[in-house]
Amino acid sequence: MDYAQFLSEVQRDGSFASREEAEALVVGVLMAMAEVLPRPQLEALASQLPPETMVYLRRTGSQPDPLFDSHLFLGWVVSTLDATGSRDKTVGGLDLTAAYSGEEAIRRMRCVFSALKRRLGPDQQRELVALLPEEVDTWFLNA
Repeated sequence: MDYAQFLSEVQRDGSFASREEAEALVVGVLMAMAEVLPRPQLEALASQLPPETMVYLRRTGSQPDPLFDSHLFLGWVVSTLDATGSRDKTVGGLDLTAAYSGEEAIRRMRCVFSALKRRLGPDQQRELVALLPEEVDTWFLNA
C-alpha cells in the first residue's frame, strides 16, 4: 500500500486542510502505539502499513512502557493541535481550550485508528485492543 494513499485516507476521514496535518497526526499516533505495544505486535502492525511508517513504530526502550496511559497517548496527538488561547480567567473554571483540544485529539486519533483498522484483520484488531491503554482501547474500537 502506498503512503500517500494512507495519508489521503486519514486526511479525508478527518477533513484535514492539508496532507501535512494528516501526516503529523499519523506520526503522533504511531509513535504513541510504539510506546505501548510489544515488539511482535509492532512488527505485525508494520507489516500491514506502508514502509515509510516503520520509522515511527520504533521506540527507544526495549519493552513497552507500563506507565504509558491514555493521557500520555493523547499527549502525542494534542501536541499536533493548534490550541492557543488566553488564560482561563475564572476561578476554578474549565479551561475551554484544553477541553476542546482533548475532544479534538480523540476525534483525530480515531481517524488514524479507522485507517489502521481497514488494514487489519479482526484477530489483529482484537490483539491490539487488548494491549492498548485503558480508554485508548475504546477509542480504537469506536473508530
